[in-house]
Amino acid sequence: MGNKQDFYDRALIRLKRQYGKDEVVAALIKKLSEAETEIGKLSAEIDYLQNELQSNKEQKEINRMAKVEARKEELYRLKVEETRKQRAEIKQLRHLRNDLIGKCSALEKKCAEANVC
Repeated sequence: MGNKQDFYDRALIRLKRQYGKDEVVAALIKKLSEAETEIGKLSAEIDYLQNELQSNKEQKEINRMAKVEARKEELYRLKVEETRKQRAEIKQLRHLRNDLIGKCSALEKKCAEANVC
């Protein structure tokens, strides 16, 4: 039991001890240094995360622009295909028109020959 009592006595003596100004200043300087180191680490991490965020924003903008360009190209291809189909249809309609004009002329000749008109 004496050993336990000695431990408590020594602990109480340490707790009651008055620290000198130099010891207090040294302890505060140490804490301040640790805090400044932590602030530096956190500042570096903030800078890194801001850089990552900026990179992500730039990448998103590039992806958005690529999607817009791809959509423009797709719309252009669709428009070209539509124009091609319309030209083919115009060609067919012109051919049909020419045939009908020819038939109409033939009927007019027959009418004129038969004196029916």
